[in-house]
This record gives sequence, C-alpha cells and structure tokens, in this order.
Amino acid sequence: MRLICGDCLEVLPTLADESVDLIFCDPPYNIGIFSKMPPDEYLAWCEAWIAECSRVLAANGAFWVSHSKPVVLARLSEMIAGHGRGLVNWVTWDKYEWAYVRKFKEAGTRSFIDASEYLIYHADEGDWTAQCDRERGFIFEPLRAYLEGERDRAGLTTQDVAEAWRVKTGNDNRTGMAGHWFSPVQWSLPTEDNYNWLRHTFHVLNEGGEYLRRDYEDLRRDYEDLRRDYEDLRRDYEDLRYTFNNPGKVSSVWQIPPAPSNGHPTPKPEALLERIILATSNEGDAVLDPFMGSGTTGAVAVRLGRDFTGIDISEKWVAFSERRIAEAQAQPTLEGLA
Repeated sequence: MRLICGDCLEVLPTLADESVDLIFCDPPYNIGIFSKMPPDEYLAWCEAWIAECSRVLAANGAFWVSHSKPVVLARLSEMIAGHGRGLVNWVTWDKYEWAYVRKFKEAGTRSFIDASEYLIYHADEGDWTAQCDRERGFIFEPLRAYLEGERDRAGLTTQDVAEAWRVKTGNDNRTGMAGHWFSPVQWSLPTEDNYNWLRHTFHVLNEGGEYLRRDYEDLRRDYEDLRRDYEDLRRDYEDLRYTFNNPGKVSSVWQIPPAPSNGHPTPKPEALLERIILATSNEGDAVLDPFMGSGTTGAVAVRLGRDFTGIDISEKWVAFSERRIAEAQAQPTLEGLA
C-alpha cells in the first residue's frame, strides 16, 4: 500500500508505465461551491490526468471514472477512448430512494429530478486481439490459401470478386465478404451458399473452367477440426484480456445507498467500489485512485486482497485514509475467505 500526499499531476509521472491494473477516478466535479476553473480549463486539466492514468494503466486494465454531470462525463469518455480504451459500460448510480425521496415529492416544474451520479468503464483487449489474430491466421491458413489459390487460378483478384458481390447484394461496402474469405486478417469460411456462389462466379468471370472442386462438407469438417485447435490456443491467451468477473444478473443501473457521512464532501459507498473492484480486477492486482478522498477505494481494495496506491492533495484526508485503510488491512481478506 502507498498513500501519497500531492497533486496527482505531479505524482502520476513518477509511476511506472503499465504498473496498475485498475484505476478508479472520482475527480473534483467543478460544480456549485466547488467550481474553481472555467469549463475549458477544467476539461484541459482532466485531459492531463487522463493521459497520465492511461500511461500507467496496464494494456488490459480497467479505467473507471465517476461524475455527476453526463455531459462532462461524455467528454471524459471521449478522452479515454482517444488513448486506446473503448467504452465498455456507462453506469447510472441511482440514489433517489435513499438520498432524495424525503427531500423531493415530485418532479420539478421544468424537468425530472436529477438524483443520480454516473460512471464510465473503459477497457481494451490489450494484446489479446492481436495475438488471437496471429493464431487465427496461422491455424486457418490451409483453408484460406485454398480459396485464394482457386481465385488466382481463375485469374481473378479480391476486387474482382468484391465487385461481383456488390452486384449480387447491392452492398457498396468496399470488399464486402470477399475481404474475409481471402484475407489472413479476420478470415472466415464462406457459408455453403456463398461457397457455391464463388464457384459459379469464378467459372463465369473466367469464361469457363472448374474451380473450388472440393466438396463443401469436406471443407467444413476440416474447418471444425482447425477451429477446435484455435479455441484451445485462445484459452492460452485469456490472461491478456481485460478482467471481467461476471457478477450475474447485474444491470448498468445500480441502486446502492450513498455512503454514511464521514466529513468528506463527496464520499463514495464501499458497496459501489466493491462491485467495481470484484468485477474488474483479480486478487493481487494493483489498484490506483488518484483522487483518494476519504480512502473508500483503498479500504475496499485491501480488504479484497488488492495492492493499493492512493493520491490526494489534502494532508488531512491522506491521514484520514491512512487510518481507515490500516483498519481494513487488519481484517481478514474477503476474497481469501471465499
């Protein structure tokens, strides 16, 4: 565990590339009494810490950010995606029942009650996709080479076949299915109907000749044998994928009670962080919170057997978090007891 008092934009550059597995960011929201920056300046500041977080996060790591304003969170999501991690989920944290039901009895005169916060979850397959593409190209190469060889023997190019496919389907999508039948990238076996269409097309475009004489069922049996080999190899690379420990029937709308008051203006409930950490990291993984606040992420992370690094600019809250996380460390590791 490391707790660091300082500005995250000064601390993050000291962390090694790809050194953490999960990042949870609950940044200052720049709204209401906490508003300190013009909107453009606030977004530029967010871009800076997002860039540093993206650098220190492992290629297949999980990147979570929370915010109360969807329009701002959408911009932050675009920034994260710009660093190579696509959006996996947009989560709505519905707090109405607990936080607002006593305060508001009905919707406002011009809008519905806004009683939610929002979270984005970004991740990428890392090296898994590239590795699987390489293996796929190797495993299925005999079948791909057969199709390409018959096309070449007919004196045709992929573009010739693609043009015939466009005429057949009316689809203007460049090479269409032809790109998948002949290319080593994302290669796929034609269906029986399309295989027969290719056979006919080769014959017609070459003004005669017999092509693709292998029986389709024979081809399909070879494909199924090779596919099993490919699936075995894919399993060897599962640790390259981003972690998602499926929690079962959990939607992207979370109804979790807010955290009890602890003096911090925006504490997050432990149940919220527990769901995030259990679903998108594994025991022993490194978790980072660059806006640690009252230490909720750290307390949950160490209780679940993760290594934690927290950053906060306030000496008061670093000290508070240190005490809180020390108490959590003294408890048995929950996942270890499962």
